[in-house]
Amino acid sequence: MSHRSIRAKLSKTAVAVTALFVIAIGLFWTGYNSLDDRIITLRYFLIALTGLAAFSTPYLLFPDKNGAIIQLGNLSSSDLNRYLSGKIASYTWPVFLLFGVIFFGDLNNPAENLFLKLLYTSGASLLFAGLMMISVARYVKSGPDSQFWKESEKGRKLRKNMADFFKYPIDPGSVPSLINTILIVLAGFLAIVAGALMEQFVSVYAEFLCMAAVFLGGVFTLRKYNPTIVRNFYSSNAFFREFFGESLKGEELAARREVGQLWWVPAPIKMHVWQFLVQLDRKIPSGRVVAAGHVLVWFIAYQRPEPEFLTVIWLLFALVHHLFILLTIQPEMAPGWLLRWAGSTFIWLTTRFWMQLRWIVPLLLSMNAQLFIFGTPDFQSQSIVISVYIAAALIVSAAGVSVLKKEIKT
Repeated sequence: MSHRSIRAKLSKTAVAVTALFVIAIGLFWTGYNSLDDRIITLRYFLIALTGLAAFSTPYLLFPDKNGAIIQLGNLSSSDLNRYLSGKIASYTWPVFLLFGVIFFGDLNNPAENLFLKLLYTSGASLLFAGLMMISVARYVKSGPDSQFWKESEKGRKLRKNMADFFKYPIDPGSVPSLINTILIVLAGFLAIVAGALMEQFVSVYAEFLCMAAVFLGGVFTLRKYNPTIVRNFYSSNAFFREFFGESLKGEELAARREVGQLWWVPAPIKMHVWQFLVQLDRKIPSGRVVAAGHVLVWFIAYQRPEPEFLTVIWLLFALVHHLFILLTIQPEMAPGWLLRWAGSTFIWLTTRFWMQLRWIVPLLLSMNAQLFIFGTPDFQSQSIVISVYIAAALIVSAAGVSVLKKEIKT
């Protein structure tokens, strides 16, 4: 059985529409920028992509709907490698196209600095491809380790300690994924920062070498884990199918997060907040998404922008948190029967509002750490960010409730 015979083919129409959309976005974003601005934009974009590669890979790979067919077909390690590479490429090819548009979509000076544009496009492509290779290799091998943490006494002790001392629910099976996330973020972040410094003090070729080093690291990582990739894939596919909730029911799912651990929520709505958080845990790794956002904001702060600009960045980041509220108004998370059981529209609103208050402490800690290191944002700016965050949580929650009311009536 060939790996090509089981991988879904991309629709030509979908590819064409996606490509046109990416080109339009790239031209709108950087079409009239100078080359220096394009390089800075690329570095910021790569930081964001580092976070994306760190937390999204297991969601792109697992659970694989072709897992049973792959096992029955007994794919070799090389065929499985090509299958996984093709699967990741089907999701990430627009990113590589966007790299090209950022540099070659120069509407002011299209024929100038062509070699430098090619160098940065190639370097960014190598860095992102290397990060994805590292991410795929490490997540494919994480299944057996995750199963150990989930079922062992060591994992149960970790769960108990986190709940007792930090009042934070954690699934021990997520420990290897957390380690992978940290390693991938560090690899990308350090390569980008080191490359920027090398370009400033040595040459642009030194920055290219820093990017290419990540690609070589990805090739080495894939080769290192290739002998056991088939066995690890089967184990990881089974683990993530359970971890993402496809085979969890009843008490198994509820055990991930206990109502009593939601210490910041008023008792009357605690159980409602709990059920939304459990549903979000199944849908998206919100903690890792937010952590990646903090990494991006810290990278921007490292560039020492104007204090007003950094405050705007914090405001935007704070507002992005409330996308989680929008997820909770989807019918699969908030069906009509559940809303009627929960009670009044006031309960619907306060449930979503209090759910969002869990991110205030990380915001304050991160902003104050930046104040200590970089001298910004000051306390006045922090108060503005938190005030806007709380107000936006109320507004978005109220908007979500109005949408839910209309859906129930229809």
